[in-house]
Amino acid sequence: MEGISVSSVITGLVSGVISSLLTYFSTRSKIRLEMRVEYDRALHDKRLELYKELWPETEPLAGFKPHFVLTYQIVKAFADKTRLWYFNSEGGIYLSKQSRKPYFELKKQLQNVLDDEELERQPDANIDDIKRVTSIVDAASRLRASLADDVGTRRERWL
Repeated sequence: MEGISVSSVITGLVSGVISSLLTYFSTRSKIRLEMRVEYDRALHDKRLELYKELWPETEPLAGFKPHFVLTYQIVKAFADKTRLWYFNSEGGIYLSKQSRKPYFELKKQLQNVLDDEELERQPDANIDDIKRVTSIVDAASRLRASLADDVGTRRERWL
């Protein structure tokens, strides 16, 4: 009798320990997953808020509007607004790794215009260099596409 009860106790103890460990690890995994989902949701919401500030600022660089004109003054105003967005509106903190490249490529194209002393002397004159204008318009388009990808507005719903 004693052998049966000791073996029953040991089996019960081992089962209890295994059950406790399984419960601990599955609960821990569930909590970590919930925390990750909450973090991702908060990050998405903040990016959406900040990207919605930046998006309309790119409108002057959208070449598909009628009577498109790009001037030194337009480029300078946009460069100044994006600098403020990046540093003062928390945009730089929340800009994704994927969107950093198109953002800084656009800034580089803008800087090429800002460094041109001839354009600076005539800030309201239309920039006639088609290659330069196309580079800016294309860079702005790639940035908008990247921002939209970051917040998932152009993806098929998966649910």
